[in-house]
Amino acid sequence: MPLPPGPRGTLFTGNRSNIIGTKEVWKQYAEWSKIYGPVISIKSANVQVIVLSSPKAIFDLLDKRSPIYSDRPKSVMFGELVGLNKGFLRVDLRDPRFPAYRRMAHDEMGPRQIHRYVSAMEDSVKILLRSLLSDPTNFIMHLRNSQGRAMMKTTYGYTVESDNDYYVGIAERWMDILKYHMRPGQWLVDSYPFLKYLPQWMPGGGFKVFAAEKKAQTREALSAPMQWVKSEMSAGRAYPSFVSRQLSRSEELTEYDEEIVKQLAASMYIGGIDTVPAVFSTFFLMMIHSSDAQKRAQEEIDHVVGPDRLPRLSDKPKLPYVEALIKEILRYHPPSPIGSAHCVHQDDFYEGMFIPKGSLVYANIWAITHDESIYPDPFKFDPARHLIENTEKGKAQPDPRTFVFGFGRRLCPGMHVAEASIFLTLSSILATFNIVKSKAATGEEITPALQFTGGSISRPEEFRCTIVPRSDVATDLIMWSH
Repeated sequence: MPLPPGPRGTLFTGNRSNIIGTKEVWKQYAEWSKIYGPVISIKSANVQVIVLSSPKAIFDLLDKRSPIYSDRPKSVMFGELVGLNKGFLRVDLRDPRFPAYRRMAHDEMGPRQIHRYVSAMEDSVKILLRSLLSDPTNFIMHLRNSQGRAMMKTTYGYTVESDNDYYVGIAERWMDILKYHMRPGQWLVDSYPFLKYLPQWMPGGGFKVFAAEKKAQTREALSAPMQWVKSEMSAGRAYPSFVSRQLSRSEELTEYDEEIVKQLAASMYIGGIDTVPAVFSTFFLMMIHSSDAQKRAQEEIDHVVGPDRLPRLSDKPKLPYVEALIKEILRYHPPSPIGSAHCVHQDDFYEGMFIPKGSLVYANIWAITHDESIYPDPFKFDPARHLIENTEKGKAQPDPRTFVFGFGRRLCPGMHVAEASIFLTLSSILATFNIVKSKAATGEEITPALQFTGGSISRPEEFRCTIVPRSDVATDLIMWSH
């Protein structure tokens, strides 16, 4: 039985140059899927890559057959040499740590536990609004700092006091590994494991110097905040957080138990610190391009919430257009357009095609959210497509959250926390600010391009905008919300 169809590559490296050399690789995959079908295969060095570009193929394989499609790819570079093979985001389904991670994550971040996070989120949003008021030019930095502040507080009970915080800094440096250095086929040692024995001083051995540096950063990022929490607990002044709750459950935690807590805490932090700010950035870009959508959302907030307070999570059911706008942001540009790699545990067959054991399988989320048979006029930003009353036969188009938060047993356990953070942040910004185009020195308006970065997490390319308070009342609300 043949492999899924796909483009031909070179004899030794396959399609590696097409993958590594393409910034928005999900668009290349989408083009290939139009030629070869919703299940395509490509080769990157000696790694078989399968890309799924239809809801049916994704749910048939990643959901219905999740027991064999939920492993993570083995990486010599980042598993063995850097030491990332123990974390929740990397362990295989059959690893004894996986059920412990999964159980702990669901107990901590399930929908019934959102109340644990709301206070820190609200505090962080208020600081964000004041930062946008005083220094709107650096809005991207403020958005990222806001989410980092909330995640540090809820995960470790740590209060971030400055933009140059030590713990945030080590986490940021560590996260660069995940963002820029873990693309499939990027490191030849993953395709040819014998290269790991190459001395670092030999030609071609420079990757081992890089790995040693990242391994040290990994140790620091995992251990430093954990040790801080333990010292705070010993002093009797620990703020309630994920780590303090887990460490206080038993007086005698084993080294294995502590490792589970440490690894999951880091996974929670990195899961929220990068993906959610990418959504925030896309929101700002789309509000510049969609002033009508911005105005309609603001009018709904004014009617439901009023001018005297910021939106609360309890307002969410009464703000359907705001919810629709958030869904459209997730659809228009998913923060992780190609998702995370799944690894096939055993040989499998699907609709007359052979999917070999060890293949990397990607769900091309961007291709689905831009499929005109699913979302008509997919390149138009239109929140109304998610409102039942505005669609044919009273049926809204598919909820993009079905695709954005993962599949099967790799469904993001923090999705409810992420949704709460996105709603509170974006609704509060809409309630208090107008986001408009910047002007050049000539007075001409600058329309930013709809261009996005590559990588596992994608956000808009750097752009400018003008952020102004909607009124004096809004300014007072920002200044006096504590």
